[in-house]
Amino acid sequence: MPSASALPGGPETPAGMPVPGATEPPPGIMIGLPGDPQTATLPPGYLPVPPAPRRRRRWPWVAGAVALLLVLGAVGVPLYQRLTRATPTEQVQAALLALRHAPAIRLTGESITPEGATQRLALSLDGKRAYGKAQDAAGSADVLVQHGITYLRGDRSWWRTVDSTTALYLADHWSTQTSGLSVDPTKLTPAALAKYLGKGLRAIADPETHAVPAGARYPQTLGGTAVSPYRLPNGSVVFVTADTPYRLVGIDRGPGMVDGGYLDLTVATLTKGAFGKAANKYAGGLGDADPKEPAHYDASYHNDKVGECDPYSCTLSALVTADSGSTGKTGHAIGVFTSDENGKHIIGTCVAKLPSIKPGHSGRTSCTTTSSAWTRWVMGAHNGSHYWFWLVVFDPGLAGDHPTQAVTLLTSGISVENMYSDGSPLTQSEDLLGMADHLIAVGGWKGSAAVSAAMSISDAGALGVLQPLVMADRVALDPDTFPDWFGTAQLPAAIAAKERAAAGSRKLALGSWTDPDGTIVKADLIDVSAKATVTTGQVATTSRTRTDIEHAADRARKGAVPDGFGRQLRITASPRSALYWSSAKDVAAGLRAAGLTPAMLHGIRRIRVVTGFGTATLTPNQLHK
Repeated sequence: MPSASALPGGPETPAGMPVPGATEPPPGIMIGLPGDPQTATLPPGYLPVPPAPRRRRRWPWVAGAVALLLVLGAVGVPLYQRLTRATPTEQVQAALLALRHAPAIRLTGESITPEGATQRLALSLDGKRAYGKAQDAAGSADVLVQHGITYLRGDRSWWRTVDSTTALYLADHWSTQTSGLSVDPTKLTPAALAKYLGKGLRAIADPETHAVPAGARYPQTLGGTAVSPYRLPNGSVVFVTADTPYRLVGIDRGPGMVDGGYLDLTVATLTKGAFGKAANKYAGGLGDADPKEPAHYDASYHNDKVGECDPYSCTLSALVTADSGSTGKTGHAIGVFTSDENGKHIIGTCVAKLPSIKPGHSGRTSCTTTSSAWTRWVMGAHNGSHYWFWLVVFDPGLAGDHPTQAVTLLTSGISVENMYSDGSPLTQSEDLLGMADHLIAVGGWKGSAAVSAAMSISDAGALGVLQPLVMADRVALDPDTFPDWFGTAQLPAAIAAKERAAAGSRKLALGSWTDPDGTIVKADLIDVSAKATVTTGQVATTSRTRTDIEHAADRARKGAVPDGFGRQLRITASPRSALYWSSAKDVAAGLRAAGLTPAMLHGIRRIRVVTGFGTATLTPNQLHK
């Protein structure tokens, strides 16, 4: 074995002993390895600062990651929302569930009857009660549902239009007679609406049970609220809030119409307290509900000479019978002496006060004529000839007590027999009687034309609109053409006349008007004050928007207008059209979207469009795209 001294590094040295021949390093801290030329010895107490590690440049990678996250957020979040968003059916179902559990709701909107008459509605309902107001072209009525019974309190104009024979005694009284109310409020409660709209709506595979987008023609906002319009399996379109929590905002074609037709409504939620307070206030006046219907009177008459008569006077009598109605209002009877059996040639008239008659009883009424017509007839060649006596009673509780008006009517060419035996409504309506009397006494109409005009206005549902205007001499009617021209189709012209009279027009004419130069102007409405002819029209459905307005413009251009006059259109958007849901500021865009251009309206100075949410007045130039 070699000796230890022969091994590399020398002999083994005990620990802590110096190596022979080695140089001892100075005191301090040795950095490095012994024998390494880079080794350095630092003084005692000196701690070296290591060099800073070299940093790698990572900021491009961070910026890229942030950009990637932004891109993923812009794309991924909406994608996630679309993937997790409730389906249209689920949105509608959630909205209907909220509706069903609402403490109370407020509905506002418009109905349209099969005949085309419109009615504005504002109703508040909970599960059992309802209150609100209905308004048609003529007047308005308060509505109340209490203990399952619907009550109505209409003003005079409301009843004039609905049933002129009730206007005198029902006006401003609560009544269970709900004639004219277009909806049944009991079918518009929160639960009833939810049931109707949810019928056939199922989130199953069959697409016919789904709610689907209704189309771009329906607005995406209602009253400032973003909405999604969806068509339901039953054909209705509902407007649901675009964001959660989903709730119902509007209904296109709702339930509850009495005689068919169309109903559009907006929906809002009410608190139970607010609803109850207002409902109790409405119900406070029910004490005067259902005034008793006035009595109808009948009178016997004789066609033989009766009583003691001389050339200067004649007194005759007849038996008057009242039915079971109220006889609280007494009036007068009108006696008419005629020289012919048909009651056409009047030779004397008289007025007598009706006696007090109990319901279901009779009383005799005497009447004496001292008219010059009687004297002339007796003293003339007819002395001793046969004559007839008629006693006509105008039901005082229905037609009021206006004997002078009745005499004017009976001496203006109306056959006494026809009016009396046929039970003409003129004898049962104060407003019809007053209208006919005004046309005869003030307008110089013949009696038959005046009665015909009054009846045609009443039959068209426009008595409440036109009677006040005619009586105030704001609207002129043509006696030669009006009764044959005016009907239900001309009701919008009457409404336009009412609007313009309210706006200050003092001279209006319906149907035709002759200008000072003798030119006959024919139009639905002639506004002489504003120098305009107005043609009325209606947008019936969404698909007919352009066609219906073009048709109205064609009719307007066919009529000649005097110098200085301009042609105008008044168009009403039916609830059956998507245009109905447009606000005034959106109408021009809706007409442009329907394809209307200024060229299609050439010759038209102005077009006025009435929707369910406002009225817009445009010029054709505003339809430029």
